[in-house]
Amino acid sequence: MTKGISRTLLVVLSVVAGGASAVGQVLPWDVFDDALSNAVCDVVNAENAELVVLSDTGQLAIVTGRDVILDDTFVTAEGDVLYFDQPAGFITYDTDGDGLRSVWWVSLTGQVVSVDGFTGEPTVTNMLPTDFVDVPCNACDFWDDPTVCLEPDPVVPPVTINLCGTSTVLAMSMTLIGLVVTGLMRRRYG
Repeated sequence: MTKGISRTLLVVLSVVAGGASAVGQVLPWDVFDDALSNAVCDVVNAENAELVVLSDTGQLAIVTGRDVILDDTFVTAEGDVLYFDQPAGFITYDTDGDGLRSVWWVSLTGQVVSVDGFTGEPTVTNMLPTDFVDVPCNACDFWDDPTVCLEPDPVVPPVTINLCGTSTVLAMSMTLIGLVVTGLMRRRYG
C-alpha cells in the first residue's frame, strides 16, 4: 500500500440499507499526487464505479451514473478502508493496463474492489489494476452537474505603463499620446 497519498483520507463511504443516502455533488473533492510519478488524480477507481473523496466530509461519492454519497465505509488517514468497521481494502496509486498511474480501491490481497451501486457493499474481484485500460483520472468528466467544474474567469488587471513618473492604464496612456501627436500635427499642417 502506498502511504504517500498526499491528502489526509478520512473517508466515509455512505450507503443506507435501502439505497443511497444523498445526492453526491458536494465540493470540493480531494486531489491525489503520486509520490512515484507525476500523476495527479481525483478519481478513485473501482471495478464498476468511479468515486471521489469529498474534502469537507471525508466521504466517498460515486460519480459514475447518478452522483451518490456512500455511508457505511470509512477510509483511515493511511488509506485503509473499513466497511461496517471491518477491513475492506485500501486506496492507493497503482499502474493500469496502459502503464499510467491512477488511484484504486483494492482489496487486502491487491485485487480491484467492486462496489454495489444499490447498497455500497464492496466485493473482491479477481481483477488487478493492470487489467483496466483508459482509466479515468479527472472527476469533472463524470459529475451530473458540469457547472461544479467550471473555473471562474480570471481577473486580468489592466496593462499599465509608467508615463512621466505615473503609472497609468495603457488605454489612457495611448489616448494621451494620441492627443499630443494630433496637436502637433494640427500645428504643423494646420
